[in-house]
Amino acid sequence: MRWRLSGALILSASASLADPLTFLRTIPLDGLGGVSAIEVEQDGQAAFVLSDRGTAHRFTIERTDDGGRIKNVESVTLPYPAWDIEGLAINNKTTFLSYEDPASISTLDGDVLFTPRDFMAFPSNGALEALAITPDGALLTLPENPPKRSGAFPIYRYKDEAWDIAAYLPRNGGFQPTGADVGPDGQLYVLERAFSALGFRTRIRRLTLDVPEPTAETVLETRLGTHDNLEGLSVWTSRSGATCISMVSDDNFLSVQTSELVEYAVTETLAGGATCD
Repeated sequence: MRWRLSGALILSASASLADPLTFLRTIPLDGLGGVSAIEVEQDGQAAFVLSDRGTAHRFTIERTDDGGRIKNVESVTLPYPAWDIEGLAINNKTTFLSYEDPASISTLDGDVLFTPRDFMAFPSNGALEALAITPDGALLTLPENPPKRSGAFPIYRYKDEAWDIAAYLPRNGGFQPTGADVGPDGQLYVLERAFSALGFRTRIRRLTLDVPEPTAETVLETRLGTHDNLEGLSVWTSRSGATCISMVSDDNFLSVQTSELVEYAVTETLAGGATCD
C-alpha cells in the first residue's frame, strides 16, 4: 500500500441559498445512547446506527405528521474495536468504521486500512468523526480538528489502496465536522457543530469534489439550541424521489442531553409532491 498526496484544492465558502433545506421532523431515540453515526436503508424505511461505545442498532422508522417513532430495534455488539467509533460508510460489499482514538478506519470485520502519518498527529478527541463513500468506492474522511491549527480541514480520500487529500474545507464560525455522506446528487454533504455552554448549533455544507474549483455551499445553519449534539448524517432518496437528510444526536449518556433522529429535505426536490415518508 502507498501514501501519496495529490495537488489539493482550497474550497471557497459561498453564500447560503434561501431555505435550501426544509425541516421535517424530530423522532426520539429512546433507550439508545451515544449515537454517533447513521446509514439510512430501504428507501428510508430503516436505519443502521452506531454508538461510540461499540454497539450497533438497526431499526425501522415510522414517520407521522406529529413526528414519528422508532420500531423493531435490534442491537448487536461490534467485534472490533469497541470504543470511539464515530463514522460509518457502507457500500454494496463492505461496512467501514472510523475511529478517534487511535485515528483509523477499519471494516466491520476488523481489517484496518493503512493509516497515513497525518492521522497519527490528530488529537485523541478530535480525529476521524466523519466518513463517507463515493459511488466508485472511494472513502472520504476528515478530522474534527484541523492539523496544526490550520485554517482548513483536509478531506482525505482512500482509493486504489492509497491516500491523498482531495480538497480542503475552510474553517469558519467555530464549527467542526462530525459527519459526512455523499448524496444522490454526487455532492459531499458535511455535518458540522459548534458548542457553547448554552448549547449546540448545527451547520451542513455541501461541495462537489470533481470540478476544477469546488466551493463549499452552506445549506443549513441553525440557531443555538435548535437541535442537540448532532453527529451522524445520511443523505438518501425517498421512494417518491425527494432527497432526504437524516441526522442523529449523541447524548453522551447524559440525562441533560437527548438522543434523537432529525430529518430535513432538500427543498427543490420536494417539487411535484415528493416527500421523505
